Amino acid sequence: MISPNEAQRAIYIDFEGFKGKPPSFFGWVWAIGRRGSDGNLACLHDIHDESLWPLLDEITLDPGSVGTHIQRPYSVAQSINDLARRANKQGRLIVSWSTHELNKIAESELSPEVFHLFKDNYRDGKATAKKWFQHLGLSTASQSNNLVRYLEQAGYPLSDNYGHGQTTKRLKSVLGGIKHKGSYGNLTTHQQENWKGLLDHNFVDCHGLRHVIKAAAKALC
Repeated sequence: MISPNEAQRAIYIDFEGFKGKPPSFFGWVWAIGRRGSDGNLACLHDIHDESLWPLLDEITLDPGSVGTHIQRPYSVAQSINDLARRANKQGRLIVSWSTHELNKIAESELSPEVFHLFKDNYRDGKATAKKWFQHLGLSTASQSNNLVRYLEQAGYPLSDNYGHGQTTKRLKSVLGGIKHKGSYGNLTTHQQENWKGLLDHNFVDCHGLRHVIKAAAKALC
């Protein structure tokens, strides 16, 4: 279980990519500062696939989404090293929706020391969210536990650009455009919109998860 204070200060993570392949990029969202104020949020997008590096900093999240948005050309190992050490130093939990992210970490060849740091601070956000639903008398059957359902219950607004189920299609479009055209400026408008849609979608998965876990932790305390 995640407490309200832990939920407020936690770092929320999500990978994007193709099934069965290394992640293409990795997002994390957290509230800066010891108290974790909602008015001082940060988002990091670590771009792992080198084919996507020409897109770094070409677009950003919508104004007002977060106070700080940084994009970095990092490998998975570099990202998780930073994440694990930062969470440990600042006394924060690392939260994702289910253990998918944890399995990806195990594949990234971290040193035993860093992987141990990560596991010590890692929590499966879905576990807390399911307890909340059970508390509300709502079904937690295995096929019903997608994040969107929990976002809707928590009153989190989803824009038309969220693109539920479109991540793979968008990523293929962007990678195909970069392969043939080489730079963001040479992509079609549709391909540029797909890249923005990918970053926006990942941000919502992290930021929305934070909203859900905060609501769940408050209801269960």
